[in-house]
Amino acid sequence: MDLVTRTAIVLCLIGCGSSPAPAIDAATDGTVAVDASIDAPRGLVCGTQKLCETFESLPTGALANNATVGAYRADVQTSGTLAIDSTRAYSGTRSLKAHIDGGAKGGGRLWASGGALFAPTQRRIYGRFMMWNATDAQSVHWTLFGASGVVPAPSPAAGHTTTYLFSAADDKKWMAVFYDNQTQQDCWNRASEPIPVATPTDHWTCVAFEADADAIRYRLSLDGRAITSFSVDTTGQGCLNAGATTPWYGPSFDRFYLGAMSFHNMSGPLDVWFDDLVVDTAPVVCP
Repeated sequence: MDLVTRTAIVLCLIGCGSSPAPAIDAATDGTVAVDASIDAPRGLVCGTQKLCETFESLPTGALANNATVGAYRADVQTSGTLAIDSTRAYSGTRSLKAHIDGGAKGGGRLWASGGALFAPTQRRIYGRFMMWNATDAQSVHWTLFGASGVVPAPSPAAGHTTTYLFSAADDKKWMAVFYDNQTQQDCWNRASEPIPVATPTDHWTCVAFEADADAIRYRLSLDGRAITSFSVDTTGQGCLNAGATTPWYGPSFDRFYLGAMSFHNMSGPLDVWFDDLVVDTAPVVCP
């Protein structure tokens, strides 16, 4: 898409009655605030953000399982690969690429822990990243990113390790997932919004999110548009190994991951690129 066409789209969005998403506030419904302008200069300036990654300073090449790259640990499973890649990038020349073979499970993701973001642990985190998904392959569900930690007292799940996951379901649409390691409580909330698939032209999607363990709340936004069908407040649509109305007791987050991982066989090969990641303790806007 050339600059003239993109400018026309932005002007239409402004002039046709669209309004920006509201900022997250304790007194609102928690919609993620994202600037939908696609003509802003590309490039992420890392400054005061708790976690900020452009991948430009990381060496290119495939990452082995448990390898350390920068401040991250690579988690690479059978039938998957993970690489700092120069094939495409939203800004600069490098991005993170995750691959899963067709007909197989596995994948690759980067884990972040400690550092400014998780020292101390956090009960609410916000973030955004750019994503280029090359195919519409699916499985029962595959995950793109998530945050984990131990649930503090006085929660009924105190001492349990739980994870808030943002996933793609078998109908190729977004799905919020919750998992408790101790009880195997495995819960979900299916959205009506499809996972974006890149066109042959320059088509990066900005994914913004909120994970709030105190409020037991998930929020998701794509290119400045809140995906309300994804939203979770206390419970979702159902659970395995627990009643459907069992709360999704959130942890004190101490680690975060980004990548592509499936615990079920994929319908075909999956290739996803990620760039310009920010995770913070305040709302994060898109470019």
